[in-house]
Amino acid sequence: METVASYLLEEKQRAAAVDYMMRQLGGGNTLAKLLLETVDFERGAVTILNVVQLSETQMREFNWGHAPLAPESAQHIEILEQPFPAYPTANSYEHLTEVIYSSLEDPQCVCVLEDMLAGPEDPWLKRAKSRVATHGLEVYHILTRSDRREEKIENTIREAESLPVFVGAVGRQPPDRIADDSEHVSISLGQLKSFAKSAYCIFVGAYDGEGYLVWKDA
Repeated sequence: METVASYLLEEKQRAAAVDYMMRQLGGGNTLAKLLLETVDFERGAVTILNVVQLSETQMREFNWGHAPLAPESAQHIEILEQPFPAYPTANSYEHLTEVIYSSLEDPQCVCVLEDMLAGPEDPWLKRAKSRVATHGLEVYHILTRSDRREEKIENTIREAESLPVFVGAVGRQPPDRIADDSEHVSISLGQLKSFAKSAYCIFVGAYDGEGYLVWKDA
C-alpha cells in the first residue's frame, strides 16, 4: 500500500488526537516526558498519517490498525509446530520521512527519536545505519541537517520505531550541539531539556504501527 492519507483534524478529532499523543508521551522515556511538560498542545496543528482512508470513527481508534490484510503478501510461520499465516504491517514510513525531511531545512535543527526497546549495550547498535546517542540506559537516534536524505531518514525511523510507544521530535540544536559529527555519543539532561523547549514538530506512532500523529507548532 503506497498511498498515504493525511488529515488536518477538526476540533473534536484534534482533542482526541492530542489526548492520545499526551498519553504516548507519558509512556515514553526522558525526552517524551520533557516534551509533555514543555509543549503547549493548544497551539499548532495535528495531522494523521496513515496508509488507508479512515472514517471519522476509525480516526479516533488510535490503538487499532485499519489496513486490510493482503493475502498475496502472507508468509507462513510455525508456532509450536503448527503453521500460521503472517502478514507484514502496512506503514506510513514514506510520509513521515517527508515530514522530517521538510522540518530539517534549517542547519540549526535536529531530529531526535526515542528507541524504547534498545539498550546501550545492544550489539546491533554498532551496525546501525543511524546516528545513535545514549542518555543513561536510554537509546536515541539522531538526524541532523547533514542527514537530510530520504533514505537516511527512513532507515532511522525503521531502526528507532517500536510498539506500543514511538516518539520523535524536531527542534533546535542546543548550544552544546547533539551528535553534530559523531555516530555514537551521549546526550545530557541539559541538552534534552533545551531541545524539548525548542521542539516545533512532534510525532508519535499510532494505529498499531500503521501510521502516526504529527503535531506542528503554528
